[in-house]
Amino acid sequence: MDRTFLRGIGVAAAATFALTLTACGSGGGGGGGGSESGGDLVLGVIPVTDIGPAYMAQQNGVFDDAGLNVTLQQTSSSPEIIQAMQSGQVQVGYGGTTSVFQAVQSGIDLVVIAAASATPDDPANGINDLLVTSDSPLESAKDLEGKKVAINGPGGYTQLLSDLAVKGDGGDPSKVEYVQIGIPDQPAALESGAVDAFVAGEPFGTLGREENGFRTLANPFQFLSDEAVVAGVWYALRSEVEANPDYYANVADTIDTANQYALDNDDELRENIAEFTKIDPELAARIRLGSYGKLPLTSENLQALADWSYELDYIENEVDFESLIWEP
Repeated sequence: MDRTFLRGIGVAAAATFALTLTACGSGGGGGGGGSESGGDLVLGVIPVTDIGPAYMAQQNGVFDDAGLNVTLQQTSSSPEIIQAMQSGQVQVGYGGTTSVFQAVQSGIDLVVIAAASATPDDPANGINDLLVTSDSPLESAKDLEGKKVAINGPGGYTQLLSDLAVKGDGGDPSKVEYVQIGIPDQPAALESGAVDAFVAGEPFGTLGREENGFRTLANPFQFLSDEAVVAGVWYALRSEVEANPDYYANVADTIDTANQYALDNDDELRENIAEFTKIDPELAARIRLGSYGKLPLTSENLQALADWSYELDYIENEVDFESLIWEP
């Protein structure tokens, strides 16, 4: 299986809890040049709940207080964000950690400047469970050998989660048949029998359990690590960061402030998620979320995903965290 980053992996769109996001830019400059003008900041984002803290910070004036006029520019994948970054249209992008590892090892000189999200503190509270029907004969992740599992893109984060669950359960991930299906269509595919399981992102995990009676076959996070890990990050081009260190230090500090605010205001965060995703506020109040603001950006908090990415051949070399993580 070819897991090369620039061949359409669509990693972070799968990275967690993909939702339908309407365009949500503020009045900030729509183009690039943020580091030069000192105020305009375009964040390249993907429609996932991890963007909730940034959206809430935009709405509440957290970025304004830091002198940053923010626009959230939506794309469908990390490769699209990086292309916009290289053309000067975006200063900072969001992505799953594995997608950033893959991009760097494919020759794109990125640095990580801030954490976006972490897996839940309680591994049993899975936000990306492998779901099956209530009457499925499958009993554990190993049973997925020879079965069809829906993912939204090959070689991405959800496939990594499925692979590590199968591997961790003593199975052979190469024997799993992955079927590319859009995330909103995966529950129907499972119910119809077109696939045997899917890696559930929110709100489809909650909806699947509550409305379809789906059950959890395996929680990949229980195989990933005994502790929470950083699963989503904010990144930028090394050349831009090194040319404008004070600007990017301010951006990183402000993102950390936004994450801390999200940590301290869970109800408001969920209200903001409902607003920008246009889902029912009652559903937004029930969905499972990752954690924000609890884990700092350190190699220790990224190591588990780096190890699994390397072991499962999603990256060719071990991650050089000393180079990858930027410190002001």
